[in-house]
Amino acid sequence: MNAAAAENPVLPAGSLDGKRVLITGSSRGIGADTAGYLAAAGAKVIINYRNKEARALKVVGAIEDAGGSAVAIGADLTDPDSVADMFEGVPTEWGGLDILVLNASGGMESGMGEDYALRLNRDAQVNVLEAALPRGVRHEPPGALRQHRRHDARV
Repeated sequence: MNAAAAENPVLPAGSLDGKRVLITGSSRGIGADTAGYLAAAGAKVIINYRNKEARALKVVGAIEDAGGSAVAIGADLTDPDSVADMFEGVPTEWGGLDILVLNASGGMESGMGEDYALRLNRDAQVNVLEAALPRGVRHEPPGALRQHRRHDARV
């Protein structure tokens, strides 16, 4: 997490207080940066990773060092049992999730099968969302966050 996150005009500090977020594929890159921004805005963040636990724990450490709350949960999003375990791993004291960010993508890894890119980038995204909905995560249509921000800007 960087200093810019604390000065973010789109997600000011405290704007996500009490929100609970799971971000798939957030052990590095855009997912890790997103986690830092959401945590700086007050959200409790779950860092999801497939096999890069050390990277995920580094992101958790950076969020905690900045005063935020985060945990890392590993899951292979192409495996329904692993996805179910991921949702079961949400800290009990958090009481559920408010926001799901589907960031995981890929498919170029060797040894994962010919159809792995399709299973991860299409099928797994739908399956993760379907697994999240019964757990209290609301579905927002594309653009809803932008509309919400515009509304907040007028208040």
